[in-house]
Amino acid sequence: MISNDDYSKLLDQQFETKTNISANKIISGTILKVSDQFVTVDIGYKSEGQIPKEEFLNTGSSDDLKEGQSIEVFIEKLEDREGNVRLSHEKAIKMKSWEKLQKLYDNKERVKGFIVGKAKAGLYVKIMGTNAFLPLSQIDVRPVRDVSHLIKTEETFEILKMDYSKGNIVVSRKAILEEKQKVIKNEILDKSKSDSVVNGRVKTFTDYGAFVDLGGIDGLVHLSDISWSRIGHPSDVLEVGKNYDFKILKVSDDSEKISLGYKQLKDDPWAKIEDKITLNEIYDGKITHITDYGAFVQLTEKDLEGLVHSNDISWTKKNIHPNKILEVGFNIRVKVLEIDKEKKRISLGIKQTEPNPWENILNEYKKDQTIDTEIKNITEFGIFAKLNENIDGLIHKNDLSWTDSNGDRTLKKYQKGQNIQVKILEIDPEKEKISFGIKQLSPDPFHEFFKDKNKGDIVSATITKINNNGIDVEVANFIETTIRRKELSKNKEEQNISRYNEGQKIDAKISSIDLTNRKFALSIRQLEIDEEQSLLEKYGSKSSGSVLGDILGKALDEDKDTKAE
Repeated sequence: MISNDDYSKLLDQQFETKTNISANKIISGTILKVSDQFVTVDIGYKSEGQIPKEEFLNTGSSDDLKEGQSIEVFIEKLEDREGNVRLSHEKAIKMKSWEKLQKLYDNKERVKGFIVGKAKAGLYVKIMGTNAFLPLSQIDVRPVRDVSHLIKTEETFEILKMDYSKGNIVVSRKAILEEKQKVIKNEILDKSKSDSVVNGRVKTFTDYGAFVDLGGIDGLVHLSDISWSRIGHPSDVLEVGKNYDFKILKVSDDSEKISLGYKQLKDDPWAKIEDKITLNEIYDGKITHITDYGAFVQLTEKDLEGLVHSNDISWTKKNIHPNKILEVGFNIRVKVLEIDKEKKRISLGIKQTEPNPWENILNEYKKDQTIDTEIKNITEFGIFAKLNENIDGLIHKNDLSWTDSNGDRTLKKYQKGQNIQVKILEIDPEKEKISFGIKQLSPDPFHEFFKDKNKGDIVSATITKINNNGIDVEVANFIETTIRRKELSKNKEEQNISRYNEGQKIDAKISSIDLTNRKFALSIRQLEIDEEQSLLEKYGSKSSGSVLGDILGKALDEDKDTKAE
């Protein structure tokens, strides 16, 4: 009688003989059932096999599984410990792929693959369901820092290395690009001989131009070759990521550098400039750039640019930076002042588009006229006040007060927007200058005080400050001067400044008066000399032998007798 084990072996042999089923083979099977975790497959053997569903996820075929569907599987074992057949769909796919890839590798053929993610030193690529590695050095013809734009994209590769025992496949995208570049370079070289036009996508900007992708090879369009007009940056005309036509200007001998031109596809506006603009005509324009010396203006629909010098911006606003009045992007009207075809320069004016407010100024205002006005601005040297809606005048700080010597104290009393009254001191249309004064509204107190004073007259003064050179004094509470140290006394030993105190009242003689320059000098020394001379004349003489002490004694006695009476 045959035992159960012998019967099982005979049955296995029968199945193997009939179906030619054995381990380590790839055969076709039929899907019997699809569950959440397993796919049950019939391979025509005494028992079915179960394949984990995640294998189908790895191969990208999990969504297409249906009962009755035929698939290829790899037989790992005909019977495991539990008596089940162990199958693998993933291994079947990989083995089939390896066979195909090996043939492509041997024949040096290209393959398409899908970049699935980043690796430590490169990218992972899925080719025919098999994992491959793309090193960083093989991604592009130039070093690439950011590879995120390549993730989830299909690319063409060259297989550099295959090692079945380790399961390694190394591919190169760089080799494909280099080959492509050679073809493009040859095409560009052929086109450059006939001044041809190429289409390219703007990749990146620099301060000096834009790099353009010509389909695998880069060209450079210099800033000066982007527009006939002056531009500050390539982004003023071009956009990154956008395609444009460019003219090939030059290709280096080694074909590594390709110079492109964008403006060369348009006519040079200077070739027939007389048909576009006319001297002294007014045109619309837009401010494109502002500098310390003026503003550049693009003439509307003329493809021409000119400079408005700072002196030609405003009739009335002088010595102000252009960016205080103008702004990039402003639409303005300008007048053509000069056209220099040789230097390709256009001089424009903004103020010349309006009437010159200085032409009739002398008919509207007169010197010494008094007007009410408003403070427009205050600077360290004076006040700007409004003459009319277009013209401002300057009140220099020296013309604010008769008594404030440098005007600094008085200047601090005024505020922007304050209404004031001024006198017109000067009108100069040629220099476009108006001078105002405030102190001139009233007579000069210096002249008023000294009009009936003469040299030698005695005045009272108050000491305001003491220093090593002498004492500062104030006469009539507003006129200041300094009595020098040697003028403090006729006796040198009494010229000591310690004898005096601030606020002390003193008498002194006027030693000089200069009405033109508003200056005067005082002397205590001269007062003492003149008083001594007067006493000598009254109470004694040189021939009498009297001395000053005796004379002073007589004068004091006489003064006492006079008071007693």
